[in-house]
Amino acid sequence: MTPWLGRDEGNDDRRRMRRHCSRLVRDIKVPVPFDAEALCREVGSRIGQPIHLLPVEMPADGPSGLVISGARAHYLCYDAGTRPLHQQHIIAHELGHLIAGHTTGHVEEGEAGAPVLLSTLDPVVVRQALARDAGYDRREEAEAEIIADLLLRRAHSWAPEHTWRVPTDAVDVVARIERSLG
Repeated sequence: MTPWLGRDEGNDDRRRMRRHCSRLVRDIKVPVPFDAEALCREVGSRIGQPIHLLPVEMPADGPSGLVISGARAHYLCYDAGTRPLHQQHIIAHELGHLIAGHTTGHVEEGEAGAPVLLSTLDPVVVRQALARDAGYDRREEAEAEIIADLLLRRAHSWAPEHTWRVPTDAVDVVARIERSLG
């Protein structure tokens, strides 16, 4: 049994949820290769508010990402201390919440106050943002995960017109694999 499904729900519900999420992301232009800033611009344009990425050091026992919504923008915080692929997943997951219209933590924005507060992750602001967890149910988390999966599959999908660049931290591994495969 999947955690977000009750006992009487099953494969049909999972398929319906995946179809629903597929419809939500169908018209989103996902940059290939993955570009978090470009994807945030695309999603921000779609939802009618800019999305600002904020890499921050997140506590090990806390969330790895969160969205704080203000009157004029969304602030997507993600763990700056994790690997790039994990950061991509965190960003895509949090964008999934926005795409699906899930409720997030809200802050009152001053003229320039919110970005400054958020860049230091003031504890009061964090508590307000984390209050959204009480509003998110397992189904919303599952939707955000499905949307993240759909976005990242498209961002990392192979197509003949795309040139792949090996990340610098993987060059040695790729070279060894190529040598062993001949």
